[in-house]
Amino acid sequence: MSERYGLLRYFAGAVAARAGDEMSGPALMLAAFALAGSTADASALLAGITASAALGGPVLGVLLDRAERPGRLLAGALLLHATGLGAVLMGLGRWPFAVTVLVAGVTGLLGPALSGGWTAQLPRVVPDDRLPGANALDAMTFGVAALAGPALAGGVAEALGASTAVVVSVALITLALPAAWLLPARPSPATTRPPPVPPCRRGATTPVGKGGCRCPGRTGRPRWPVISSPGRGSSPGDRPWRGRPSPRSSAASPRGC
Repeated sequence: MSERYGLLRYFAGAVAARAGDEMSGPALMLAAFALAGSTADASALLAGITASAALGGPVLGVLLDRAERPGRLLAGALLLHATGLGAVLMGLGRWPFAVTVLVAGVTGLLGPALSGGWTAQLPRVVPDDRLPGANALDAMTFGVAALAGPALAGGVAEALGASTAVVVSVALITLALPAAWLLPARPSPATTRPPPVPPCRRGATTPVGKGGCRCPGRTGRPRWPVISSPGRGSSPGDRPWRGRPSPRSSAASPRGC
């Protein structure tokens, strides 16, 4: 039940954030045309916030890969992205247009947090056997957001104004903050460290586990300690085992070369 709840929360946040992102571009362009009255300015604003995402994607990806709690870094990126959209809306018609385009470009650097940043966290939300199906559903959210975002921007702009469409896109991105903040943390290296392998001796290299070793320059199956079969008249304490290492010899003296 907890895994299902985590997956539903992941997809709810992903759909909200990606729909708000897809909505923000057309909404800003409509708002720029309505407030500045120039199609060239509106196109330049949309180009500034879109093109900068290609530069911010690799940097944000590296930071998310190194973060101990990538969900909190992702939530911070979403918050700054939403704040930047609000700042661009406030600057239209009040600031010099070059300054508004610069703010839009800085805001677009955080745009990949709403796309690849979410998808990179999916392996920590679902187990490995459910990951292919979860990846397919995650890919569907991109299509849903790409269709719903522009349509929602046009509908809200027609009904309530272009500036309101930008506010709605900011609200959708903000709604995804709790889902991003609560994403699972990165596993500790101590929990993923492989068990130690017994060392080899007398020139043998490449431990293969369970006391087996391979000699340099040789291939094939590892060499195991082989003890001759017991003879008649021998005492019980002198009777070794055939073919497999004895409990004492395999643990204490792995076979060398």
